[in-house]
Order: sequence, then structure tokens, then C-alpha cells
Amino acid sequence: MADVKQDLFTLEYSPGFEIQGTQEANIDLELTAANTNSATVYGTVTDGTSPIANATVKLFDSVGLPYKHTLTDASGSYFLTDIPAGTYSLAAVADGYLLSDAAGITLSNGAAIQTNLICAADTTLNLGTIAGVLSVANPDGTFTPLSEGKITLKDSAGETIASTFTAADGEFAFYDLADDTYTLISAADGYLPASSMTAVIINGSIINITMTMTKDSRTYSGTVSGIIRDNAGQTIAGCFVGLYQVTEIAGVKQENLIAVTKTNSAGKYLFGDVLAGSYVVKAKMEF
Repeated sequence: MADVKQDLFTLEYSPGFEIQGTQEANIDLELTAANTNSATVYGTVTDGTSPIANATVKLFDSVGLPYKHTLTDASGSYFLTDIPAGTYSLAAVADGYLLSDAAGITLSNGAAIQTNLICAADTTLNLGTIAGVLSVANPDGTFTPLSEGKITLKDSAGETIASTFTAADGEFAFYDLADDTYTLISAADGYLPASSMTAVIINGSIINITMTMTKDSRTYSGTVSGIIRDNAGQTIAGCFVGLYQVTEIAGVKQENLIAVTKTNSAGKYLFGDVLAGSYVVKAKMEF
């Protein structure tokens, strides 16, 4: 690449004018000295051999914050101008290529520094990605992100190829996916599974999806269990056990039998799907 020439004076222009016949025009211009306190960085981006067009070249300041960027032309060349003197780092990236190693540069006023960058090709970057959000459908029609939900990914043959858990904001992602038709299945404790969803990866495409689950009210109920013994401490099999809900109306407590069961051979009993409330358990055994 040829040396980069710097402006001594900025471009100036005259007002428009006309020439008629043999008329003479005298046009004087006063040029303004160009700012020579800024520097230029230029160079090429290649894969080590061939130039990479449309690569993004980004300049970072001394603390790693982005300063400015540009794109390479068809020959892989780039120019970054009007950069104040200082210490910077430079890196490049392109579709299908990994981010190059950062190149450190120190610029002085008016300097023009050539810095060539190399990006390594990565075939996995041409594979597909599925990104999504798992949410809970609320009764009022709104949606709340669901964290720690498990998402299972199956291929077109029905084989499970990956699984992941959603982040705090409900997000999940699968990457490095070959072209195929995939099925996604959600699961989470206390929630009914959403219908499985299908995502088709073609030519390394990126798919964004939303999956929705609903609360399983059954899992938000309690259980009551225990062992029934006689006064000698022996367990009683086949004993009648009743679950009574306790309510209070006008200061008067009432007990209503809502479920019955019998103990098993070990004297144990269990009531499931018990909603929030106050209860008592009663048991008896007849001859």
C-alpha cells in the first residue's frame, strides 16, 4: 500500500459565477490550514492470504472503550482518520471469521500508521442458531419471563441433541446447529408444558422464537400425611381418616369434612391437592 498523504490545507470553494463572451474572471481563494494534530490508521484485513471485504475494523481507546470503526473495501483495505494522538487498540471481524487479535498502536500528532489484521475463518460461524424466550402466561393477558426452565432440543430424527436452562430474563440459545428441522420442548416445576415448537435451520439461519407456559394450579396445593397408631404405639392398618376444613363465620368455627382415606398396611395415610386453609385430621377404627 502506498504512503498515505496528509492534507496541508482543507478544501475551499468559491461562490458560483458565469463567464460571458471574452469576459475575464478573477477568483481568489484563501485556504485554511488542515488540522495536523490528528493521526491516521490504515491497512488491510486478510485471512492470512486473501483480503476480506466488508470486514468491520474497530478502534478502541486506551481503556478499551469503542472509539470509531469502518469497513474494508473490496481489496480488504481500510482507513481511519482524524484520530487524536494517544494509545489505542485495533481489531477486525467479518461474517464467518473470528475476531482478530487486538493490535496495540500509539499515535502521535499527524502520524499515519499502517496496521494489518488477520481474521481466522471458522466454519462453525456458518452454522445455525436458535434463540428464544420462555415466558409464563398470566391471567390478565401479560407475560412474565420464566427462569430456570429447561428447554430440550430434538433433531428431525427425534434424537435429543442438546438441552439448556433459561436465564433470569427467560432467554435461552442453541448454536452450531446444522441445517435441519428441530423441535423444542419446555419443562419447569409448577408449570404446564407449552406445545412443542418447530424451528427450521436453512443455510445457517438464525431463528428467534417465543415459548409460553402456564402455571399448574395443582402443584400450588399442599399435602397432609401421617401415621395412625393405637395407645400402645402400634400402627393401625385400614383405619378411617378424615380431613376437615376449618372455617369461621361470624366468630363461630365450623369443621367440614372434605376428604376421606384409609391407612395402608404401615398405618400411613396421605391427602393430596390440599388448598390453602385451616384443617384438622380425625381418625377412627371400627370392629
